Amino acid sequence: MPDSKYLDKKNLVDILDSLEVGIVYVDQDHKFAFVNKAGEEIRGICSEDRLGTSILQCHSERIHGKVLDDLHAFNTGEYATRHKMIKSKGKYFDNNYNVVKDENGNFRGVVLASQDVTEKVELERQLVKANEELEKKIKERTREIKNAYEKLKIAQFQLMHSEKMAAIGQFVSGVAHEINNPLDGIQNCIKMVLSDLDNKEQAEDYLSLALEGLFRIEVLVRRLLDYAKPHSNEKVRVNVHDIIEDAIELTKFKLKEKGIAITKEFHNESLFIFGETHYLGQVFVNLILNAYDAISDDGSITISTSVDNNKNIKISIKDTGIGISEEDRIKVFNPFFTTKQKDNGTGLGLYLAYNVINEHAGNIDIKSEINKGTEIIITLPHFEESNEVIKDNIEILDTARK
Repeated sequence: MPDSKYLDKKNLVDILDSLEVGIVYVDQDHKFAFVNKAGEEIRGICSEDRLGTSILQCHSERIHGKVLDDLHAFNTGEYATRHKMIKSKGKYFDNNYNVVKDENGNFRGVVLASQDVTEKVELERQLVKANEELEKKIKERTREIKNAYEKLKIAQFQLMHSEKMAAIGQFVSGVAHEINNPLDGIQNCIKMVLSDLDNKEQAEDYLSLALEGLFRIEVLVRRLLDYAKPHSNEKVRVNVHDIIEDAIELTKFKLKEKGIAITKEFHNESLFIFGETHYLGQVFVNLILNAYDAISDDGSITISTSVDNNKNIKISIKDTGIGISEEDRIKVFNPFFTTKQKDNGTGLGLYLAYNVINEHAGNIDIKSEINKGTEIIITLPHFEESNEVIKDNIEILDTARK
């Protein structure tokens, strides 16, 4: 019995025959020197018939030249290894060719290891098909999401416009009063001019006063029309104080009806944000009108701005109104929820304010106690010319939603 640590030829053949990988060895004379059982099955040859015969007998005559060229390339060292996938009798085989050399490095032949990879190929095909179907569904879903987003933006625009018209309806009576006053003055001036047409000096004085009244009316009407007309949603660099000032100008006549004082406690420097000025302006108009509704008479509204430790802009709108209960406070940003009288609110103001501030990478919070007033706190990222990060973050946020 041979030493157990050495294997004789029969043992080696048995080992190679146990493999599911087909092994075919072709010697330096291009003749079959060994074929294991899997090789016989995969290649469709019988080792007893083929051993010692030329490999060319297994190929059609038209490719003999190609076969010989490949064997020559192995012999000369041009090929050390070679890999090729082939299909035979409906199955796929992964073929690996390797040069065999003796202990002196001389060419002895080429060994082919051939493995059935049909199942793997089919799985890969199924995976490719599944990926294609998944990509198709993702594209379809993306289109659906994009369409839904566009519809949502349209709906939000319509809601914003609806709230805008509701706000105009609230302070239009105050604006009308402010228009009537200068109109009365203009009427009196014209009467005085007509009463003494020959008095040129008096005419000039009264006509100057009339023009001044007309200018006041023009400013009021222009501001009202500008607020009412549709605006683009383009974001620009703007001083938040300017937005708040415009909101105060639009609502101040309404506040006069209850004698509500409005106090500004602005930061001593301009505070710039990157945003949609008209939508943000509408947010502040709605918040001021909400405070108006919560105050009975002779109350006050304080609007303050500051910068926190992270250089975010903090805007506070604080009133002395009736306040909001803790139970209602957690619902105020829900659409159509309102604590106002049935005909005095849509329940969309704070909901839209939340969405607008959120679209500007900001935050809106509310603090309130019954009979002690309410404070709305808005935080927005501060924008400077040298800081493009804020702009990029907001644009990325917009893109993600799309």
